Amino acid sequence: MKSRITISIYLLVLLFFSSSAIAQVTTQPGFPRADQKVKIIYDATQGSSGLVGEDPVYIHIGAVTQGPTSTTWSIVPFEWGTANPDARMSKVEGESDLWEWELTPNELFEISGDQTVFRLGMVFRNATGNREGKTATNGDFFVNLSQGFDVSFTNPLTSSMLLEIGESQEISIVASEASNLSITINNSEVASSLESETLDYTFNATTEGVFEIQAKAISGDQEATADISINVVGQSPQAELPEGVRKGINYISDTEVILVLEAPKKKNVFVIGDFNDWQILPSYQMFQTTNKEMFWLRITDLNPGEEYIFQYLVDGSIRIGDPYADKTSDPFNDQEIIDQNRYPELKPYPQGKTEFQASYLQTAQQPYEWKYLDYNKPKPEELVVYELLVRDFDDRRTYKAVTERLDYLKDLGINAIELMPIKEFEGNLSWGYNPSFFFAADKVYGPKNDLKELIDEAHKRDMVVILDMVLNHAFGQNPMVRLYNDGDYGAPTEDNPWFNRVARHPFNVGYDFNHESEYTKAFVDTVNHYWLSEYKFDGYRFDLSKGFTQVNSGDNVSFWSQRDESRIAIWKNIYDNIKKDFPDAYVILEHFADNSEETELANYGLMFWGNMNGDFRAMAKGENRNFDWGYYKTRGWEQSNLVTYMESQDEERTMWESINYGQRSPIDIRELNHATNRNQLMATFFFAIPGPKMLWQFEEFGYDLELNNDRLGVKPTRWNYLDNPERQRLFNLYRAMIQLKNDYNFFNEPDEATLSLTQVVKSIKVEEGDLSVVLYGNFGLTDVNNASLTFPSTGTWYNYFTGEEINLTSNSITQRLRGNQFVLYTNQKLPMPEGQILEDIITSVEEENIDDLAFKIYPNPSSDMLNISMPNGFNQFNYRVLDLTGRVLLEGEESGVSNNLELEIKDFKAGLYIFELNDNRQLVRKRFIKK
Repeated sequence: MKSRITISIYLLVLLFFSSSAIAQVTTQPGFPRADQKVKIIYDATQGSSGLVGEDPVYIHIGAVTQGPTSTTWSIVPFEWGTANPDARMSKVEGESDLWEWELTPNELFEISGDQTVFRLGMVFRNATGNREGKTATNGDFFVNLSQGFDVSFTNPLTSSMLLEIGESQEISIVASEASNLSITINNSEVASSLESETLDYTFNATTEGVFEIQAKAISGDQEATADISINVVGQSPQAELPEGVRKGINYISDTEVILVLEAPKKKNVFVIGDFNDWQILPSYQMFQTTNKEMFWLRITDLNPGEEYIFQYLVDGSIRIGDPYADKTSDPFNDQEIIDQNRYPELKPYPQGKTEFQASYLQTAQQPYEWKYLDYNKPKPEELVVYELLVRDFDDRRTYKAVTERLDYLKDLGINAIELMPIKEFEGNLSWGYNPSFFFAADKVYGPKNDLKELIDEAHKRDMVVILDMVLNHAFGQNPMVRLYNDGDYGAPTEDNPWFNRVARHPFNVGYDFNHESEYTKAFVDTVNHYWLSEYKFDGYRFDLSKGFTQVNSGDNVSFWSQRDESRIAIWKNIYDNIKKDFPDAYVILEHFADNSEETELANYGLMFWGNMNGDFRAMAKGENRNFDWGYYKTRGWEQSNLVTYMESQDEERTMWESINYGQRSPIDIRELNHATNRNQLMATFFFAIPGPKMLWQFEEFGYDLELNNDRLGVKPTRWNYLDNPERQRLFNLYRAMIQLKNDYNFFNEPDEATLSLTQVVKSIKVEEGDLSVVLYGNFGLTDVNNASLTFPSTGTWYNYFTGEEINLTSNSITQRLRGNQFVLYTNQKLPMPEGQILEDIITSVEEENIDDLAFKIYPNPSSDMLNISMPNGFNQFNYRVLDLTGRVLLEGEESGVSNNLELEIKDFKAGLYIFELNDNRQLVRKRFIKK
């Protein structure tokens, strides 16, 4: 079944008439009851006109049971896109595009005893559903229902409104049945009608004041009333902005502020709040600048340090918080924050006094005292970024909880933290990509100074902090959306200075910023400056940066991704304005556009996300891929500005792929030890590609909960994974590779780098000064017996993970590489990494691969000589003796002249060893003890 839910509220598109007036949807009766029959009449020529000439037409209808203003369809009886005869409308006789359909709401929806059908939501369609009839603003139609004898206002559709002197307002009322109707203003009757369903009156605003309008219907002993209020005010006083003030809240002294609201072409604005008991008072009417762009007001006699909640009332009907406020008050979410003690002493929302989101002002605030302003910032190519979501990084879901885990990140070697969006977002549980207020840190994670402390403590540890910045879009609660939009939370209207009415590109969520608007450009520059200065963030990762364009690509992703000269210009301008005041700031784009566009911007200085998840997820399952696109020089870039990653918040986990979809033969990747080996192999090569790197939280110990089982839902932390030896091995590998990147330059910007990543046995070779590194790995699942390893020079080389030394007399050696095995050699001895990294080969291998009683090792334990009786059928073979680390102590080749092999082991240290036999058909292993 296809349900239809809209985020628009209070669509002002439906008129309720009992006659066949020219409207998109009319009903008979005009104010229908939920328990009686109602006829719905739809004019296909009106509204979106998507069904003109269509025959037949079907209704898609739902019951709204959550409240009289809700737009959520909770009961939908008909499936979308089917020719259900019960949903087929009848053509009105003599009309080509006029259709009707009849129902009794309480019967059609089969409501339970405690349910009320407040409204009907509907759209119209053809049989398949590929053509629709919707409102003129492409939204759903709604019909309000009475629950018995009732009267309602059909115009205006708000409970209160504001008019300026000289304006007028049409007032229309409708009753649920013919009755005696009247309209009174401040208890004086101004219009009446006997035995009518509707009544109209024109209100003229001639004097200032508050006018209470009451609609009354009387039928026999039944009586119903409804009330609205109209506030009549004088025109906005005109005055220019005081010198030096900016948009938003300007703190002049401990007792005084100047509020400035940008609202082009709006008529008037009043400030309402705690300081005037939320009353619309002449003394709180804002001045309007002569160019009709700004409103401003000076408020005095405030108590120093006291928090005040306030709003702007714009044109009498729009209530918004200050777009530039650093703290918000929310009618839907703050009480949960208070109940969970997430924000100490948070004031409750002023319920009953106003509605919609509000904002705070507070004079004489105690500023945060920054302690660690002198810290080391990594160069762009040195970045090891740890992307984390405050909500899911720790079960407490607070800034302080993240602060308490900074030492863990420092131990891992992280030098940059990327916080997923923390600006005030809609709801309390979110990834943060639905922002509403762009200057406020979301309260669900704690007070703003807790965020500043987190950043300060990170700087103490020489970790920079990068903010995931969302400036492609805003959601419906955003004040700048609500200043010019449909209804209360609907789409922006064409006159919105900041937003497009319809997004210009695919994958958009929320409402799309117009980045060629001068209003948006100024806003973006202010937002970017604010978080770098006020919170001392070190840079940004810009979400959906490819969307910063006015070139309309619709749903065509390929067209959207093509080189876009206007988008290049937009991003160069944003970058220049950031760098002007913050030359060391990191600017990273989630772009994924044509490489020529990214190349130009990368060479200009911008950094880019490099998504390698597809290749690494495939390899995590056992496949072979070439992933050299993760190297900036492969892309033809001049600067190392490619931030590559195997995982991000949008990409499925590689360990999840290994454990759930890994190949099962000849190595069973779905077993945790083999999955760990596979992910170690990938991570070693990932970090060895020169350039900045990013990992997603818990990647370092193999988080393996599916992303898309509940994509945006709260995920368990799994910190207990670090108690698992296999997970700890993966963590140790990550730490070891990051340590190499931090301590040396060969994985950052080496003098020379050679990547050979097409074959199953892959290699990366880097040289920086006198230090050379050679990495080889077998991405296959079968052993490669004679892998050829080449080196830049002869001499002594050191295995970084085992400490083994090899002396080369030529530039190449032949070495067996097991499936998933990797070796990293350096020409200088480096400190060995901490903790166990490589799997214990003695305990991990199967001891015998054949059932052959002839294969024996004796004596076992042995002190000096070891005798091996060969298995049947082994004529020509290679053999090796390995220690606990996998280091080869003895190796050789036999032609099968004798069925017995004798080895001298008297110089071996006491311990456990493994003997390995291979004839290119079979691999046989047995353990033995040297005593």
